[in-house]
Amino acid sequence: MTRSEPGTLSPVDKVLCLQHVDVFKYATTEMLAYISSIASEVRVTRNEVIFREGDVSYAMYVVVKGRVRLDKEDREVMTVGDCQSFGTWALFDNQPRLMTATAVEDLHLLKIRSEDFYDLLADHDEITPAMFKAVIERVKSLVTD
Repeated sequence: MTRSEPGTLSPVDKVLCLQHVDVFKYATTEMLAYISSIASEVRVTRNEVIFREGDVSYAMYVVVKGRVRLDKEDREVMTVGDCQSFGTWALFDNQPRLMTATAVEDLHLLKIRSEDFYDLLADHDEITPAMFKAVIERVKSLVTD
């Protein structure tokens, strides 16, 4: 499936990409720097499946470069591109994935494992309120749309 890559992005590049992720929208630059420190770079080739519907979720992903198609029951739901995230709910629970994620083209991703994220929150509790504010806002938008 995915291969870890030696770091090709600088810490600043990682932060710049993460600042576009909706669940990190209230995080400060310092908080994003902490989050970027646990984000590993991954390369995925075109047509490769990143995760399948029903798989246990243990990481979220941010597209650095490329496009990912998200399917539910073999029907396309959406396509995610540069500096957008997918599988985000994995940071908050380890329930089975709701969709399958497939690389539309060769991908460069940031992968944030939920276990590493929880460890980070334990050490930097100032991140938690910023995350909750963004998650609550996202849930409210889902309910009102």
